[in-house]
Amino acid sequence: MFGRVFFAVLVRSNHIVLKGEKNMFKQFNSKNLILAALVLVLIATGCTSTTATPAPTTAALATAVPATAVPATAAPASAEVNLWTYYGDTGPAAACVKTAGDDFNASQSQYVLKIRNLAFTDFNQQVTTAIAGGVTPDLMIVDNPDNAKYAAAGALADITDYVKEWGQGDKFLPGPWNSTLWNGKNYGIPLGSNTVVLWINTDMATAAGLDVNKPPTTWDEFETWAEKMTDQAKGIYGSALLAKKDETGTFLFLPWVLQNGGTLKTLDSPESIAALAFWKDLIDKGYAPKTAITDGFAEIYNQFTTGKAGMMISGTWNVNSIPKDAPNLKWKVATLPYTKTPASSLGGENWAMFDAAKQKDGAWAFLKFVTDPAYGTKLTDCMGYIPSRTDVLAQVAAKSANDPTMLVFLKQMESAQARGPLPNWSDVSAFIQQAMQEGLTGQKTPEQAMKDAATSIAAILPK
Repeated sequence: MFGRVFFAVLVRSNHIVLKGEKNMFKQFNSKNLILAALVLVLIATGCTSTTATPAPTTAALATAVPATAVPATAAPASAEVNLWTYYGDTGPAAACVKTAGDDFNASQSQYVLKIRNLAFTDFNQQVTTAIAGGVTPDLMIVDNPDNAKYAAAGALADITDYVKEWGQGDKFLPGPWNSTLWNGKNYGIPLGSNTVVLWINTDMATAAGLDVNKPPTTWDEFETWAEKMTDQAKGIYGSALLAKKDETGTFLFLPWVLQNGGTLKTLDSPESIAALAFWKDLIDKGYAPKTAITDGFAEIYNQFTTGKAGMMISGTWNVNSIPKDAPNLKWKVATLPYTKTPASSLGGENWAMFDAAKQKDGAWAFLKFVTDPAYGTKLTDCMGYIPSRTDVLAQVAAKSANDPTMLVFLKQMESAQARGPLPNWSDVSAFIQQAMQEGLTGQKTPEQAMKDAATSIAAILPK
């Protein structure tokens, strides 16, 4: 779930800190069968998410937020609203959500939010068991690529009418908002988001005769920078690349397809093929290491911080760790270079309401409260996220006016795109990963690798 460990931004004092039994089968209707399939798939595959360890924020609640409009159905005084998270064994994130819950409870008396923090490793199995038994909580926090999977299975509530009456859906960035949609209906609200940018070793760039005040903005410029910072005799590469055969590989590569005009449905197009060919060209020319096919975030970070790579594509967590691991390293960040249109990957999480929720009006009241601009960045700061609402994002920008690093991440967020959304995203991603492995190692040409991936993906995409 790239919304936690890998992609976290904590804004503090104008700086950022880089850091899913009752018998449900009495009637075998289509919805039951889909839910049964979901149970089997999720238990078999597990959750790919990882959770960060954000630091608590000292930000104060600016003003009290109205809990909700008058609900459609009157609820008893202090009706319970139940929320599940997977923060039971993953550090301070649970405390951040607890603070939001306490603030909501203190703001009104009609509902009381109760939170159950499950162990990360047990979360998906617990959720699918609850779905099968029809005993779900009202809300859960879900990794944004998984939102469509639960929605397609009929496990989530269609909150389109709530959103329409609310009238604030258009306040969210397109990427995060799209991750909550399925078949044109809304099945969640973004919690917070993150993305990746280009990291540059400014000492290496300057030594190579490059102007660090004019970072590469196109693929051609990026290759030129990589070439000039490469010293093959010393084992120094112009750029690290992450093409590992897991979700991180897809996460880092797919934006290059989108930047060149390709799409998930046109991986066999010249535009999509060119993205993989460009990465292969960097490796073949020695500007990026051949180990890219097995390198993950830890490996590219090590290459960058030890001076073995002049650039890397990575996230916000490095701002905190680099001063400790490489105190003498001088660096800066820039938005990703592109050919036709800016694009990056979207990480983050959503709030999702269950279809079997007992207290939907209360759940919606909490969602309105916690995402309201008056509540500001209190939760996202604490959890280490970039807000998904444009008006709340503006608050971060105002606080970060003198922080060029944060401003780059905020700018990149404007073009960050969600993976999918698809109920079988993990299967689709696996074919992209396979194409990367085959194309970059020479097992197949980039053209054949991408065409084969496109054929395999077309067979499993919704018609």
